[in-house]
Amino acid sequence: MLSVDQSINLIPFPLFIIDADFSILHVSEETYDHFPPVENFLELVDFGSRKKAQRFMKPVFAKTKIELNLINKENRLTLYDVYTQWENTERIYVFCVQKQESIQQIQEIIQKLQNQIENENLTLLEKHDQMELTLKKMEKIVMDHDNLTNFGRVANTIANDLKRPLLSVRGFLQLIKPHLVEVGKAHYADIALDEINHANNLIYQYLSTTVPAEPEKKQANIQKIVSDVITSTKNESARHNCQVKYSKEQILPVIDIDPLQIKQVLLNLIKNGMDAIQASPNKNQGSILIKTKLNQDTVEISVQDNGKGMDKETVRKIFTPFFTTKDKGIGIGLSVCLKIVQNHGGVIETKSSLGEGTTFTIVLPLD
Repeated sequence: MLSVDQSINLIPFPLFIIDADFSILHVSEETYDHFPPVENFLELVDFGSRKKAQRFMKPVFAKTKIELNLINKENRLTLYDVYTQWENTERIYVFCVQKQESIQQIQEIIQKLQNQIENENLTLLEKHDQMELTLKKMEKIVMDHDNLTNFGRVANTIANDLKRPLLSVRGFLQLIKPHLVEVGKAHYADIALDEINHANNLIYQYLSTTVPAEPEKKQANIQKIVSDVITSTKNESARHNCQVKYSKEQILPVIDIDPLQIKQVLLNLIKNGMDAIQASPNKNQGSILIKTKLNQDTVEISVQDNGKGMDKETVRKIFTPFFTTKDKGIGIGLSVCLKIVQNHGGVIETKSSLGEGTTFTIVLPLD
């Protein structure tokens, strides 16, 4: 796994990481092509602009871009757009774009990012395969030794290491996006931001697998939650030629649940259903039917799809962390769902047959 410093070295533009006193903690490799080596960022700032830099490069100010005269590698003063992104009160990311050639520089940055992404894809694919193999080994260790707590600590460490470089890249992309719009390259930023959001979501899922948050329960209407979930999946279901419908059989009372966590469970089950449909003969006529039922002491929410279905052995393993039947799956979504439902005092029941689809039923207590 890359360290934070190694990750920053891969960023293809001038980037400084400085502390609250402007001392330089780290720079990207690209920075050496633009600026001379110094220990404090203010050494690069024109003497007449230093008070301006000290005033505006502080976390109390919302300003994220200022113009500064900086000393470049040729010892000449050059006007730069300086973008700032605070990680916390102790670290700030500083991106420098030469003012006179900002459009050209951004185009060069885009090209470097493009080339780097293309060159790194093979490496990322190889690392993905290695990670899958490692996760399979970790699954055995976790299951054999019941060491989920220690694994959770490892996951926390990994997540924190990943979040810092993701934060810096995300901040930079958001700052330069207006310039990308000017040169007709805004889609590069959109794609990259989508991937970063996906990475953040994966980090959250890893942590939730082993250290699930306690539900923040409040009185909520299950039927409204189901309706909201269907609305939020409308675009994705249309892309998959899949109809998602809700059959209301009874009026349900409000119950004490964590609405966001229950939505997460339903969204995951619906997405799994769509994936199963895409791998079946019904991929052009997918159907996901959600039903709710009121019992004496429980409420049931069932999610039924007409996908490829599962055999008995797969049904038995489906909630095991890291078990997956998908080519690109990681195998943590359903285990997260199970933990959330269990934390609500409920259970998830599964019925499935190969070629006939799958039904997941969430059973939650009324009290």
